[in-house]
Amino acid sequence: MKVIRYIFISVLVAIFSCLTVTQAMAIYQDKSMQKESKKAATRLEKEGWNVFGNVKSIKEGMDAHYKALFEGKGHLTTIEGHGIANDLNLAVRKSQNNAAAQYAAMRESKVEGETETKVSSTSDGETSSGNIELTSHLRSSTDQLVKSLKPSVVFYRMMNDGKYEVRAFYLVNVLK
Repeated sequence: MKVIRYIFISVLVAIFSCLTVTQAMAIYQDKSMQKESKKAATRLEKEGWNVFGNVKSIKEGMDAHYKALFEGKGHLTTIEGHGIANDLNLAVRKSQNNAAAQYAAMRESKVEGETETKVSSTSDGETSSGNIELTSHLRSSTDQLVKSLKPSVVFYRMMNDGKYEVRAFYLVNVLK
């Protein structure tokens, strides 16, 4: 009976110690995320950026962006889109196009890498049509992903020449 009680207590201690370590790591990462967010917000404010959209402050926007990045558990990365135009809405669209081009290029290199791996792991004549189908499927999925990009936060500022400069932050899945 004492042995069973000892084993039960040992198992409980092990479970709680694991939870404590996991919680400590999450708290550390959360504090690290908050520190990065604060540093980025301070830099953006010093550079004269304003928030575009529904976000109330630069700090709030960066907190939301970094929180989403943190919750992605390493599967997300940030892409920054930039745009300059005489009209603010046009500058925002240019930043979206810039981010989409970056994401498409990132996906294209992944497609090429996956295609190269498939080609080198099979014999020469047997899978050439399969590789073309794979490449066209991945390009099609890239096009769909690029069209669905939504910024996590958008900032703008007026330049000396009267044009608007826009920086938009996007979170994209590195596994897709």
